[in-house]
Order: sequence, then structure tokens, then C-alpha cells
Amino acid sequence: MPLTAMPLPAKVKIEISTDMLMQLINEGNLKGDECRCLDADSKQALWLSLLNSSSFSDEG
Repeated sequence: MPLTAMPLPAKVKIEISTDMLMQLINEGNLKGDECRCLDADSKQALWLSLLNSSSFSDEG
């Protein structure tokens, strides 16, 4: 039975590991302004990931 094309929602809510978050940021696949944190722990993890990414790129 073939799948019918369904429109994708404008936004999704997902959970990923901090390692995956770091990888996406370091590879340039995700920018801080492209996501919104839903709690304080997520905000801190994103902030630290962006900070570490910035430090990493300054070394190169």
C-alpha cells in the first residue's frame, strides 16, 4: 500500500543527546538561533555547547 504525501508540521519537539547536539553544532548543521530551549537544563546544555564550539573554532 503506497504512502500518501502528508504535509510536515512547521515545528517538531525532539530530544537528543548532548553529544549529538555538540556534533550538530560543530559541523555547522545547527545554530543556536534555530532552536528554543524548553527548560533550564536544556538552555544550559545549548549555551555550553555553543560556547565550546566557539572555543573550538578559535583554535583552528
